[in-house]
Amino acid sequence: MFEQERRKADRLHLTPSIPGRMQEHEVRLVNIGVLGTTVEHDKPLIVGGPHKLRFKWDGEEIEVDCTVVHSEQKANIFKTGLSFVARPTALRRVLDTLNDRDEMDRLKTLVEASKLINSSIEPDALFGSILTVARNELHVDRGTLWFVDDEKKEIWTKVAGEFRATRPIGTGIAGTVVATGEPIILHDAYADSRFDRTADEKSGYRTRSMLCVPIRNRDRKIVGALQLLNKNDGAFGQGDLDFLSSISEHMAIAMENATLHIELLEKQRMEEELKLGREIQSRLLPQPPIDVLDTDLAALSVPCYEVGGDYYDFLELPDGDLGLAIGDVSGKGVSAALIMSSVQAALRVAAPIEDDLARLVQRLNALIYRSARGRKYATFFFGRYTPSTGLLRYVNAGHNPPFIGIDGKLEELMSTGKPIGILPDSTYHERDVEIPPGATLFLYTDGLNEAADPDDNEFGYERLRELFMKTHDPAAIVDAVTQFERGVRATDDKTIVVLRRM
Repeated sequence: MFEQERRKADRLHLTPSIPGRMQEHEVRLVNIGVLGTTVEHDKPLIVGGPHKLRFKWDGEEIEVDCTVVHSEQKANIFKTGLSFVARPTALRRVLDTLNDRDEMDRLKTLVEASKLINSSIEPDALFGSILTVARNELHVDRGTLWFVDDEKKEIWTKVAGEFRATRPIGTGIAGTVVATGEPIILHDAYADSRFDRTADEKSGYRTRSMLCVPIRNRDRKIVGALQLLNKNDGAFGQGDLDFLSSISEHMAIAMENATLHIELLEKQRMEEELKLGREIQSRLLPQPPIDVLDTDLAALSVPCYEVGGDYYDFLELPDGDLGLAIGDVSGKGVSAALIMSSVQAALRVAAPIEDDLARLVQRLNALIYRSARGRKYATFFFGRYTPSTGLLRYVNAGHNPPFIGIDGKLEELMSTGKPIGILPDSTYHERDVEIPPGATLFLYTDGLNEAADPDDNEFGYERLRELFMKTHDPAAIVDAVTQFERGVRATDDKTIVVLRRM
């Protein structure tokens, strides 16, 4: 039993100290162990023995034979080490009680540390809590909490609450600990080549000793590292490692929660950005003009994500002409929306001063190619409509063929060139067609004809043609396609522009 106790703790500190007597002098027991104890006193004791050490424990008089091993004096206080001659049963009861008390204190410390560590999921507050625990229990001067980013193969920490410092896993003290999974104790940090003095040189701080330990979760995966600097009451040792090991899981849970919190905040930020982008993009898609001679115009665009790559526009051109544009950028989301905005901005500048439609689209093609280097492109249709005559001059750069509905029939306006942005020197051709009174022009993107139902059947051109023959209302057309999808999440934007000559 004594061996088991000795393995638990060589000495158990007594707080407060216990009064006793030895060699007829008053002494104060400051710690006690299986093999001996330490007492403080105001008068010197005779070295040697055996002598009787007497003290009270739980109302019981304890008497133990012991030998004075050594004694030292500081500021009129003697501190004397004793070794026991015998191990009476009474001493066992004392040690059992002290061990139980020590275990309770340890558990209380762990509970309080866990509560403090898990009191916040904000990374800055979490770091402050962990450092508070380290300062209270290990008496260190400073510390740094490193998080592992598995995707980037690096560790990161926040400096001054704002700046994010990173380093590759395997470099520096913390990076080495994360890579190897082994703690590092440095009694002289500057003597170790892995230690980076840069922070000390910038701040004027002097790192002397260091303890860096991996932080593991319940699955034993390393999720971070805790780096502590300059222990104030001695050197870092096994006791410090044991304490940090006992709270490692609590730190890991808190760090994983903090990481999830950061990801959630980033997701919310992105959602807000995309929501704002959607509002801005919706304003860039104009309302159809209502004052075009003998012409009724309507349009609708429904993105499948917050922002889309579909585009339509109406432009006032010289001589009372109306510019009609529709496009579909490859891909979805933010990058497609940016390309779409570039097309719109360039078209609004160039269309009023460039009457040659083929040359106009060729310039747009060169612009998009320079911007995306062929990684993004757009199918694009641009027409110049003269309301007084119904003449429509157009270039179709690989876009879905628009339809003109005349007397119960649909005429297709086929492609006159490649999509813009694929090749830097693509050429385009202009064609023209008359839209007679009573006819309707349908411009649309492939989010309509390629919409699919739960059985992966596409809406297709034939259904779309039949739908155009029934109605020229964009909302009714989009609703019909959506009903066909029967709840399947759309994977492409849906856009339609309708021009009806009265």
